[in-house]
Amino acid sequence: MVWAFFACRYFIANRASTLESQAQTHHSRRMKKLFDRLRLNRPTFPPARRRCDLVVVSAISDGEWLGMEDLLDSLATYLDCDYEVVVVDDVTTDGAYERLLDGGYWVVHNPEKLHLAGIDLTLRRAFVEARRLFDAPIYLKIDPDALIIGTGLLAVLNSAFSEDSKIGLLGTYQIDWNGEPRDLSYWKERMIRRCKDLGKPYHQAIHSGYQVGDGVQGGAYALSRPCLDTIIQAGWFKGTGGYNPSRIKGQHIAEDSLITMLTYAAGYRAADIGGPGQPFGLWHPGMPMTPHELVAQNRLVTHAIKYRDPESLEARDYFRARRTALKSTRQP
Repeated sequence: MVWAFFACRYFIANRASTLESQAQTHHSRRMKKLFDRLRLNRPTFPPARRRCDLVVVSAISDGEWLGMEDLLDSLATYLDCDYEVVVVDDVTTDGAYERLLDGGYWVVHNPEKLHLAGIDLTLRRAFVEARRLFDAPIYLKIDPDALIIGTGLLAVLNSAFSEDSKIGLLGTYQIDWNGEPRDLSYWKERMIRRCKDLGKPYHQAIHSGYQVGDGVQGGAYALSRPCLDTIIQAGWFKGTGGYNPSRIKGQHIAEDSLITMLTYAAGYRAADIGGPGQPFGLWHPGMPMTPHELVAQNRLVTHAIKYRDPESLEARDYFRARRTALKSTRQP
């Protein structure tokens, strides 16, 4: 009888322990499901964008550090506003990537070298990152072989955009630096031949008045925030709507023609600020006029100043001396 009594107590105690353990397990599962539901339904808050007056977007490849260094110095010297810089590094191996990081600039690193034929994709990444990080009314794309050479650029860009709310892109477009019409037919044939790579934006742009092949001069151009937002939100930079320009040399289309096409597809238009009496003094190859003439005409941006030929190096020295002289007059 004693044995049966203790056996019964053991059985009851063991059963109670088992039931308690099962209850705890059941409770834990219910709590886990509850937490999982909370995690799944948790609202996603976008990262806060820093507000500024202007975002400068550029890209760099091997051998272009001399130009980038001068460009960054020209920004610091002449941009009298609150600005940020976003640069895409095309897998450089000459130390440019590390120098940009050391300088405190935002750098997007291409996963593979895309070269010139892939510059469209490179700059799409730059614009997406620039818009994700910063909230500015204007996004200025400028090449490493271009320079800011005078003050007041932001005011000029703001004034030009304010003339018409449908202006989404400013640059050297239909009128060249000397007042002559630009020949924009170079990319027309290829764009028509490769239109299947351009998807719906191609047809939307034509419907909005875009002339196939047209493009601003790629050395420098400015996008308005509403235009850039429309392009990004449409998903075209990420391939939505069949937009997938070729990155094969000989089949690619210039990024300046593509960004102009997307501007029209977004319901905006391009406008000129690179003709006589206007602030952009761009050309390719080489500069449109001598450095002294650019200054005399009150041009604020120039292109292209390369890195090895004597004429370009002399021009760099000229503009560098002007920046040094201006900085010496400012209070520390």
